[in-house]
Amino acid sequence: MENPRDIEKLEEVISRTRELSPSLEKVVKVAAVLIGIYEILFIFNFNGALYDMLSRLGIRLQFLLYTLQDQQGEAFVLAMILIIAFMLYPFRRSKRFKNVGLLDYTFIFLGLLTMFYLFFRYPSYAENATVYPRDIFFAILAIIVVLEGTRRVIGWVLPVVVLVFLGYAIWNTGFNWMMFSEHMYLASEGIFATPLFVMTIYVFAFIFFGAFLLKIGISDYITEFMISLFGSRPGGPAKAAVIASGLMGTVSGSSVANVLTTGTFTIPLMKRAGYPPEIAGAVEPVASTGGQLMPPIMGAAAFIMAEFLGIPYNKIIIAAAIPALVYYSGVYLFIDRETKRLGLRGMPREHFKPLGYFIRKSYILLPIVVITVALVWGIPAHISAISSLGIAIWVAWVSKDEIAGNEALYVATVLIGTTLMFLGYGWGGLVALSLILIALALVRKGVAFNEKLYISLLFLLFIALNQAIGMNKENLLFMTGIFGIVFSLIVGAISKTSDGKMMYSATYESMIEAGKTSTAVMLAAASAGLIQGSLTITGLANSLGYRLAGLTGGNLWLLLVVTMIFSLILGMGVPTTANYIITSLVMAPAIYQAVSSLVPYSQPVPGFGTVIALLAAHFFVFYFGILADITPPVALASYAGSALAGGDFWKTALNAVRYAVAGYIGPYIYFTHPEMFLITVKHWNLYTAGAVLYDLGATILVLYMLSVGFTGWLRGHLNKVYRIALIVTGLAAATLNVAIVGFGLVLLLTGYFIGGRQASPA
Repeated sequence: MENPRDIEKLEEVISRTRELSPSLEKVVKVAAVLIGIYEILFIFNFNGALYDMLSRLGIRLQFLLYTLQDQQGEAFVLAMILIIAFMLYPFRRSKRFKNVGLLDYTFIFLGLLTMFYLFFRYPSYAENATVYPRDIFFAILAIIVVLEGTRRVIGWVLPVVVLVFLGYAIWNTGFNWMMFSEHMYLASEGIFATPLFVMTIYVFAFIFFGAFLLKIGISDYITEFMISLFGSRPGGPAKAAVIASGLMGTVSGSSVANVLTTGTFTIPLMKRAGYPPEIAGAVEPVASTGGQLMPPIMGAAAFIMAEFLGIPYNKIIIAAAIPALVYYSGVYLFIDRETKRLGLRGMPREHFKPLGYFIRKSYILLPIVVITVALVWGIPAHISAISSLGIAIWVAWVSKDEIAGNEALYVATVLIGTTLMFLGYGWGGLVALSLILIALALVRKGVAFNEKLYISLLFLLFIALNQAIGMNKENLLFMTGIFGIVFSLIVGAISKTSDGKMMYSATYESMIEAGKTSTAVMLAAASAGLIQGSLTITGLANSLGYRLAGLTGGNLWLLLVVTMIFSLILGMGVPTTANYIITSLVMAPAIYQAVSSLVPYSQPVPGFGTVIALLAAHFFVFYFGILADITPPVALASYAGSALAGGDFWKTALNAVRYAVAGYIGPYIYFTHPEMFLITVKHWNLYTAGAVLYDLGATILVLYMLSVGFTGWLRGHLNKVYRIALIVTGLAAATLNVAIVGFGLVLLLTGYFIGGRQASPA
C-alpha cells in the first residue's frame, strides 16, 4: 500500500480505537483478564470441575460449589466489555475526543452501575418475578449505555435499527414501561437474550482459542506452509491464500480483521507473482470472508444459529461442510482460470522456506484436529475449544527450536497424551505403561532439563492423575485446557530463553486480546437481543413471516431474492453476527412459512424437532449476511484488500463478487436441494448418497462453467458469444436440472476440444 492517504483512510474506516496512556491501558487489560477469569470460573464451570477433581482426592471444598445464574454472568461480562468499549473507542473521531474524558468516564460509571445493579438484583427477580419502579430507571439507562457502546465500536446503523424496533415495541405495549423494562432488562428476552448468552457460553471460548493460535504463530505457520506448498506452482500465492483462510476459519465475525491479518503477507506475494493489484486485493477478502463458513471453527453467528434452531453445533458444522467445500472450490476455480489467462508462472522455490521444515512441524496443526474430533464427537463446543487450547499450548512449547530436546520424542509424547485424554477413565494401565516408555526413551536419549521437559511432565502427570482418580472425559479435557494455561505461565516465568519468554507473554496476552476482540461481537449481540425482545414482546416474531409472505404474493423465488437484498443491504452497516440475528428473526420466518407445508421442508431434521424448512431458511440468511462484507458499494473487506494491494476499489470489489459467485448462487442451490446439508437425510442408501454426490458434482460443474465464462479462458481466450452462452447456461444449471447440466457439460467439452483453435482475444 504505497499511498499514505490510503493507509490513513483505511485506518479511519477499520480502526476506531484511540491510543491510551500506560495506566489506562492497564485498566483495559485488567477488564479483559477479568472477563477471561470470570468466564473460566463460573460460566465454563471450572469451579465445579475443580471440586469434582479434588473431591475424588478426598478434599471437599464446599465454597467451590458456589454458582451464579447465567444472567448474572452475562451482566458481569458486559460490564467489563463496556469498560473496554468506552476506554478504547472515542465518542467521535476528532482531536477533541482523543483522550479519555468526563463523558467516557460517565458512560463507564453508568455501565457498571446498570450491570452490577442487575447482577445483585437478578436472584430476587428470578425468585418472585416482581418488578419495581426503580427497575425502569436502570433498564432505560442500560439500553442507552449498550446502544452508545455499540455505536462507538460498530457504527450508527445497528443502534438506529434497534431504536426503530424499540420504538415500535413501547408503542405497541401502550407505553407500559414496567412491562417494557422487565422484558428488555430483567428477563432473558432483551439485552440478555439468546445472542448474548451464546456469546458468553460458547463464542468467547473460541475467540480465546483463536487469539492464542494467532499469538503463538499457528496461523502464520498455516499461511507460510500453504505458500511453501503451492508457491512454486502457477498462481501459487493466490491458491495458498484461499486454502490457508479456509483452514483457519474465524470466530471473530470480522472478515476485515482477517484480511488485515493474513493479507499483509499474502497480497504482496500475489503481486510479486504477477497478479494485478485489483486481483490480488480481491482474492484475500473472498478467502477471508469464507472463513466464517468453514467448519469446524465457523463465525460467531453459527453458534447462535445452533441455539436458535435447537440443533447442536456439531450438527451445524456437518450441515455446513458441503456448502463450505463448494464455496472454496468456486474461489479456487476462478483463481486457476485467472492464473492461466494471465499466463503466470510459479515463483522460484528459494523465495520460500523449505517444504520439509513445515512437514516436520505439521504436528502444530494438532489443536485443529483435536477441536474437530471433539466437536464431531459431540463434546460441548466450549469444552472442545478449551481442551484444544491446552494441546495448542503443549505443541507450541514443543515446536520451539531454541529449546533443546528430541523433537520426535516430544511429539510422540504429545500424541500419546492427547490420545489418553480422549480415552477417558479405565485406561490407567495404558497411562502407566506410556509414562514408563516415555521415561525410558528420555533417559536413553539423554534428557535435557528444560522447558520442553517441564511442560510435558506437567501435562502427563496431570492427565495420569485424573485418569487414576476416574475423572470423566469431558472434565478431563476441560481441566487439561485450563491447567495448560497455568502450566505455560509457570514454565514461561522460569524460562531464560527468548522462545520461553515469548510463550509466557503469548499466554496472558491471548486472554487480553480475547477480551478486546470480543467487544464488538458482545455489544452486537446485546443490541440484537433488544431487537429479539421487541419482536417477542409485540408478537411480531410470529406474525411477521405471514406478512412478508403475503407481500411477495407467496412467490418463493421473489421472497428469496428480497431476503438476499435485505441481508446484503443490512450487512453494509451491521456486523455479520447482528445481521444474522436480525434477518433470522425477520426474514427466515417468512421463508419458513412459504415452504413449511411442502415435502421435504415439512419434515423434521432427523433426531430433532426442527423442520428442514427452518434449517434451510436460517442457512440462507446466514450466507448473505456474511457476503455483505465483499458486496459493493460498501464492501469493507474488499476495501481493505484494495488498500493493501494499492488497487482501484471498484475493480477490486467487482472481482471479489465474481470470485465469490459460489457464495451468491450456493444458498439458492442448498435451499432447493436440502439433502446437501447431510443432516437432513433420514435414511442413507445408494440412492440418497448418489443424489448428494450428483448435487455436489453438478454444483462444481456450474461453478467451472461460470469461472470459464467470467474470466474468458478455457484453452485460450474465448469469444464473447461463447462466454455469454456459458454464463447463461451456468446460471440456468444452478437449478441442477439434469438436462441443463448435461447441456452445460457438452458446451464445455465443445469449447475444450475445438474452442482452442477458434478462440479469439477477449
